[in-house]
Amino acid sequence: MRKFEYIRKYFLEISMLVVVLIWSSNNSVIKIGISEIGTFTYNALRLSIASILCWLWLYKTHTYKKMPWHDLKALILLSLCGFCFTQICLTYGLSKTTAGNASLASAIMPLAVVLLNRIFKKIPLSKMMTIGIILSFSGVLSIIFSSNKEISFSNYHLIGTLIVVFGQFSNAYYTIYAKDLLNNYSSCQIVSYLISISAVVFFILAIPEMRTIDFSSLSNSAWISVFYSGIFALWLCNIIWVYAVGQIGSTRTALYQYLLPVCSLWFAYILLDETLVTGQIIGTILILIGLIISRK
Repeated sequence: MRKFEYIRKYFLEISMLVVVLIWSSNNSVIKIGISEIGTFTYNALRLSIASILCWLWLYKTHTYKKMPWHDLKALILLSLCGFCFTQICLTYGLSKTTAGNASLASAIMPLAVVLLNRIFKKIPLSKMMTIGIILSFSGVLSIIFSSNKEISFSNYHLIGTLIVVFGQFSNAYYTIYAKDLLNNYSSCQIVSYLISISAVVFFILAIPEMRTIDFSSLSNSAWISVFYSGIFALWLCNIIWVYAVGQIGSTRTALYQYLLPVCSLWFAYILLDETLVTGQIIGTILILIGLIISRK
């Protein structure tokens, strides 16, 4: 009984840790699929799988509510400028920059949430939240700079990095403004529209690419990659993410993204026998302390 009470009390935290674990493994999974299928086609397929699951779950839970045009218009804008643009920027930008540059750019997202909240929502930060963000961001920097990842300032890599940064601001926009719709609609309904609209966009972008792909020759690994990313990384994780935004706010939700490098680091240590250095351990501690402090 106590175990169930503990799970109920910390359900959101446990759910967000599941999201972090799935997303930390997703980049490696995506690389397997994209190497065979192609960028836009791969995204179109996994978004379609996630879209079907979203609408089935929405039907199963009976949480659909009819939307007036002004809400539907806001959702379409959120999908195109937030969720969809994020996927395009990350897909294209990550292939044009180094791992170190991409990690630095990805660390911008929680800061982007804070900045956009401050400018457009006029939401002040508490003292503890500010300290938590500074500690967590410092922890990410410590992990990146102690991991021997290449940081490049060449024009080619800087352009790719800038695209990833744009993607993070787009992701921040999606995270912030999804909360406005949560006052009237379920997280599943919001994610259903976001993913479905994005799937249509990616199918249009993928038309030239699809003409060159022989789907019958794709390996089992490629298809497993598509279904894993569609079911878990897109469908499950985004429903939890939007739900968390409604429960604890966009800033606290965004801070969980700082656990992604921690999970990747410790996965490599446990599964690949990679060596941990002092800076990585210090970075992990700073991130965890920052997340704990931000909850107060």
